[in-house]
Amino acid sequence: MLNFSNNLIRQLEDNSMTLLAEAMPDVRASAGPALANVPDSELNVALYAVMLKIIDFLRESSGVREEDNAPSSLPQLFLAHAKSIMEYIDGQSAYTVGHTPAVVRHVVSIGSRMGLSDSEIGDLEYAAWIHNIGLINQAYRLDTLARSLTQDELKQARNHTVIGSEIVRPIEFLSNMVPVIRYHHNHFNSQPDLPLGARIIALADAYQAMLEPRAYRPALSRAEALQEITKGAGTQFDPDLVMYAHDLT
Repeated sequence: MLNFSNNLIRQLEDNSMTLLAEAMPDVRASAGPALANVPDSELNVALYAVMLKIIDFLRESSGVREEDNAPSSLPQLFLAHAKSIMEYIDGQSAYTVGHTPAVVRHVVSIGSRMGLSDSEIGDLEYAAWIHNIGLINQAYRLDTLARSLTQDELKQARNHTVIGSEIVRPIEFLSNMVPVIRYHHNHFNSQPDLPLGARIIALADAYQAMLEPRAYRPALSRAEALQEITKGAGTQFDPDLVMYAHDLT
């Protein structure tokens, strides 16, 4: 029975993308107009979260340990899918191609220089990969406007942090990353208990964004970006982290 359950879980994990692709037309057909305006990318993430819950339930019910399914573990499987989603999102704007991998590199660099443990850096790296997953609400299109964003547009763009945190909230193994994703755009001085991961990603994300061109401004040089980061120490950014920005490339 254990071997059967193990094989079933492995089959679900290994073929989850194929199953979701095949199920999508049936889901839309059965839901009728209710899902008509929901993009495939959003629906796919929601269905994937349900798939993960089903696999978790099967594992708990049968006593199969997660390590029995290595190396195709749920976190690895989800991350592989999330990377594909982020590559798609980044690629929707000419200004953000390669943004997420660059932020991941900066985050890992900062964590390493801070002397964080391998486990802590691993969690940070994972969170950095999925920190912008809420952009599947298409807020990225605001990046194409040839002017600075209004306050309402800025609020709309930053709403992806709420959407992203709600996407990952039902997934048990990502529960510790919910506040990191939710608050990675909050300013350091906006609240006293911002998670360290959110503060690190906020710095890395802003630094990388400054190095990238936008429709309303050219890319900043590294020196100009570092000057802006230093200027924001204590207000937008954690002053204890700003020193590590000078080691970023």
